[in-house]
Amino acid sequence: MQTKKFSPRPLIIPLLFLVFSLSPVLAGSGSSSYAHTLEHRMMVLALQIGIILFAGHWGSNLARRVGIPAIMGELLAGILIGPYLLGALPLPGYPSGLFPVADTTLAITPELYGFAVVASIVLLFLTGLQTDLRLFLRFAFKGSVVGLGGATLSLLAGITVATIMTGNPPLAPGNIFLGVVATATSVDISARILSSRKKMASPEGVTILSASVIEDVVGITLLAVILSVDAMEGTLGNGGGTWRFMVPIAARALTVWLGCTALGILFSRRIGNLLKGVRNQSQIAVLALGLALILAGLFESAGLAMIIGAYVMGLSLANTDISYVVQEKIEVIHHFFDPIFFTVIGMLVNLFVITSLEVLFFGVFFALLATAAKLIGCGGASLVLGFNRAGAIRIGMGMVPRGEVALIMLAIGLSSGVLEDRLFGVAIVMTLITTLVAPPFFNRLLSRTLQTTRQALTDHETTAADFHFGSEDLTKFLLSDVIQTMRNEGFFVTGSETEHKVFHMRKDSVFIALMATPVSLHFTCRKEDVTLVNNLVYESVLSLQQQVGHIKTVAKPQELRKGLVEKTNRAVVDWPKYLPVECIHLRMEVENKELAIRELVESLTHGGKLKDPEAVLEAILERERTMSTGMEHGIAIPHGRSEGVKELTIAVGIVPKGVDFQSLDGEPTRIIFLVASPRDNPGPHLQILAGIAGIVNSSEAREEMLRISSRSDLIRYMVENSRPKKRTP
Repeated sequence: MQTKKFSPRPLIIPLLFLVFSLSPVLAGSGSSSYAHTLEHRMMVLALQIGIILFAGHWGSNLARRVGIPAIMGELLAGILIGPYLLGALPLPGYPSGLFPVADTTLAITPELYGFAVVASIVLLFLTGLQTDLRLFLRFAFKGSVVGLGGATLSLLAGITVATIMTGNPPLAPGNIFLGVVATATSVDISARILSSRKKMASPEGVTILSASVIEDVVGITLLAVILSVDAMEGTLGNGGGTWRFMVPIAARALTVWLGCTALGILFSRRIGNLLKGVRNQSQIAVLALGLALILAGLFESAGLAMIIGAYVMGLSLANTDISYVVQEKIEVIHHFFDPIFFTVIGMLVNLFVITSLEVLFFGVFFALLATAAKLIGCGGASLVLGFNRAGAIRIGMGMVPRGEVALIMLAIGLSSGVLEDRLFGVAIVMTLITTLVAPPFFNRLLSRTLQTTRQALTDHETTAADFHFGSEDLTKFLLSDVIQTMRNEGFFVTGSETEHKVFHMRKDSVFIALMATPVSLHFTCRKEDVTLVNNLVYESVLSLQQQVGHIKTVAKPQELRKGLVEKTNRAVVDWPKYLPVECIHLRMEVENKELAIRELVESLTHGGKLKDPEAVLEAILERERTMSTGMEHGIAIPHGRSEGVKELTIAVGIVPKGVDFQSLDGEPTRIIFLVASPRDNPGPHLQILAGIAGIVNSSEAREEMLRISSRSDLIRYMVENSRPKKRTP
């Protein structure tokens, strides 16, 4: 659906007025006694969250316009409004600014950081939930080899940079933590590029996705180890005793991680059935998120990071038939917390530190080493697994962006005190560079059609079934019936709006993906489910044919058409907005209705209202062929919806001699209103049709319109008479 782009400009003046009008109140509330009350802190938190949501929204929109990942826009927005830049500027009632440097390790308030922690739990829960467990297990060996190769070299790269920069022993916690951050891969960024290039199911695509999961597992496990070791006072010192404590802690972390993951997967169906007992899909999603929060808390109490528990719960539910339901229903929660997290992370960036020559130098150096680590570690490993050079380069480059997981790790490292400001700044620079630079190269690599394996792969577990119908309206009807039929069969069906409509249909072990274009339906499923898909479409087509036959016998369109122009009507329409003066023809001389329609469409073209005149003409004529738009009493309202229309517009033609429009009463048509609307965003299309009927529903009005000799007078007459009135035909 096409929507108008949101612009902050209309809000600037009202917001400024609000700030100045409330300034006396804000100034009064800044007294020292009130400033330390719980109510004041909550009031400040409410303002901060609201500002962060708008800043993150505008930042992500700007990032998309310039072609960079949205999270980078949110991160930069956080830096801009954070305590180290605009956030500390004094405002009425806030002498230290709305985001002052807090007296804590993180420079932001604990309340604000609390929101960021919950946001990280939501993000990692969704990451686990979106993991295709079956695909992951199928490519587990290749993904493990590629992932471990990239993770090992990335870990060494981070330790090397931190050791050179700080002078501490290589096994110091801060040094290892920097290496852990380097192991991350942004599954979201790589998956979006793979999806846009239709490479999700390609050998390199599934290898990248499975390897990303392995790297996240390695990174998050090491994160738990580092935090647990660092919590033991006096054991690390200068790093000399690290190995003595790291091995048992790593063993415990892996045991808890693998044990909980295995139990979650083993009992996933029971957990799903428990949640399905609620029946309300929105409540199912909320309770699933509740389980993620509970497990996150339990993992934290066991000495592991909360995000690990959230990821385990998401992974446990990933293979259930409610996974897509949960994803769809908590999308609004995700959209709320997503900008909060990344914008708050940006607010943690100390500009005075990150802009120092030392941090910038080591940040760029770290980015180069981190990129090389993925290209060599992941790409080199893939060469051993049967990929050719083109496939290896694609896999290596697809693993380079760090993105959201790295930022979550950085927030944990900074809050726990493991990372000092300089190392945090170096990691931020690395994350920015790899996330901004790698995707364009990866996208370009995927644009070429190349074989990426040494031997062509012919055995695919999934297959496609495509159905082309050639008509947008027919496709919409069939899509609706297909979705309803699958729900009646007990499938959980969820949908999302991307470039096309995408639906996921799942029941137990059966999973079917459906992409709907304007004139076709494209199914992706396992080979053994193709018969199910074919029967589904056949039954929907048959059902539509039966409904059409039923409509012809029960509902009579000719009778319904008589009620389109009633004696009374609600006809309030802003005619000057939709009817350009130059698109009014007072003395048309045409021989038939097709020529009349063509002439009115041409007038809209000359008025700059159409993008594709031929498409608009065809849409209106197709509607006319279905059933004539000739009403009674010499009125016709030809209309149509087409992608060739910029915005809803009208043309009027007066034909004194009349033209045959196959009207209901058989009389010639003398007044023609042509209405053209965009297909996906038609605007008040039906209201316009009703408004026209409201004006011409009396013989006096029709005779007056035929007598008018000025275009401006005609519009004026329509405006004056566009009020509900009782008239006698």
